[in-house]
Amino acid sequence: MRRASWVSLLALASLAVVGAVPATAAAPGELDGLEYVSLGDSYSAGFGLTPYSSASPFAGDPNGCYQADANYPHNVASALKLDLTDQTCSGAISANLGYPSGASFPIPVSSDPLPELPAGDQLQVTLSGMTAPELQIAGLSADTDIVTLAIGGNDLGFADIATACIREDVDSGSVPLYLYYEVGADVTNCADYFGNDTTYLGADLFTRLSGDVEPRIQSTFDAVKQLAPNAQVFVVGYPQIAPANATDACFSSMDNDNAVPFSGTDIEFINTVEGALDATLQSQAEAHGFHFVSSWASSANNTLCSDDPWIWGLTAYVNLDSSTCESGYLPEADAYVCVKLGALHPNEQGVANLTALTTTAVQSAFHVTASVDEAAPGDAVDVTGSGFHPGETVRLELRLGGVTLQLGTAVADASGDFSSTVTIPASAAAGSHTVHGVGLESGRSFSDTLSVVRTAALAATGPADATAAVLLGFGLLGLGAAAFLAARMGRRTKS
Repeated sequence: MRRASWVSLLALASLAVVGAVPATAAAPGELDGLEYVSLGDSYSAGFGLTPYSSASPFAGDPNGCYQADANYPHNVASALKLDLTDQTCSGAISANLGYPSGASFPIPVSSDPLPELPAGDQLQVTLSGMTAPELQIAGLSADTDIVTLAIGGNDLGFADIATACIREDVDSGSVPLYLYYEVGADVTNCADYFGNDTTYLGADLFTRLSGDVEPRIQSTFDAVKQLAPNAQVFVVGYPQIAPANATDACFSSMDNDNAVPFSGTDIEFINTVEGALDATLQSQAEAHGFHFVSSWASSANNTLCSDDPWIWGLTAYVNLDSSTCESGYLPEADAYVCVKLGALHPNEQGVANLTALTTTAVQSAFHVTASVDEAAPGDAVDVTGSGFHPGETVRLELRLGGVTLQLGTAVADASGDFSSTVTIPASAAAGSHTVHGVGLESGRSFSDTLSVVRTAALAATGPADATAAVLLGFGLLGLGAAAFLAARMGRRTKS
């Protein structure tokens, strides 16, 4: 068979690249059964982890998306007992998630090796050659309660960028191999190629990000907002792959497992590009009223160059007899070079970090919270809540045992949040109550604890006590009148 260069095969193998309960959060059990849809690329699918999910959009082992049972969407769903529909698929671009009907974009000028982006949405063809049965957003509906998504890495061409930066060593005169031999670019570092739109038209990544990738991300977010209008949406940022301050000392050749075959200059450049993409995701999330889950700071000390990386490096072997690659390596065919699944993706520790961050964010987005821990009958208490349907009426209640007292209603805003001031009823018994918010449309119900205390005077108040108080008042009034008359009689006698 024809032998492809190991650099080009690395490009094929890398196509998929791209705690504690918070104080204000849903109580245990309150999120049980909520409908959760996860969208995204390989970072969400858990590329490189096994076993593979039988719930993937594709059947088989491995399934066409390399979607793992232990990816963070599955982990979050398990922790919070959510009803998960996992649409994530390794290699996905924003067009594979989908756009609003009729959306169209100019096809960007793309220099080799950056991929061409389609003008509109497009069914995905996976790494194993399977065609997706639907766009990922087909899993969304008005009944969807929670959405997580991460997209943009493959639109930018991150796998191709990483492939283009691979080199044999960092000695004087060394070059990025793919750019030199396949593209014909005589550059010392790949940063010189991908950061220069004057000499290399269509190669500048920052121009591509702002002009071509961000509008597509924006359109995908528009589609999510339209199709899942009642969902709380969480955009999960990409973790740091490479450190911000790197040197050539981080380099290790492809002869090693989990290699880092990049110069210090290019490692820093990869960090800068990834940071720009992460900032774009955050900006678009905020513009759409979505939650942004940042993993940037939490992963800073666990990049490729650290002693405890949360990212896999590149592991490959030369297949001298050009037979089918071993299980766990790509491509799934005869090849001269075979690359281990998961290259430049979060390992188990990295996925655990994404799981913890996302779980906390989801819990925090659904809650009802009282402004105080303790109140007496007649006291005014501020109650806030989030995670309801936009515009729905929320009934506020005070519960103790089988007794429910009505506190009034509030209306959720466009984000599903509300704020209201309620008065603790005079009939509220002393004890540890719960303040509940119940969405009349969604049926969602969240709560917070509130202790009701009664003063000695309030505790003694009742029908009999009220009569006694009135009689006592009249008695005191009579004594006062008698004293007044006696004083006047005394003055007359003296005069």
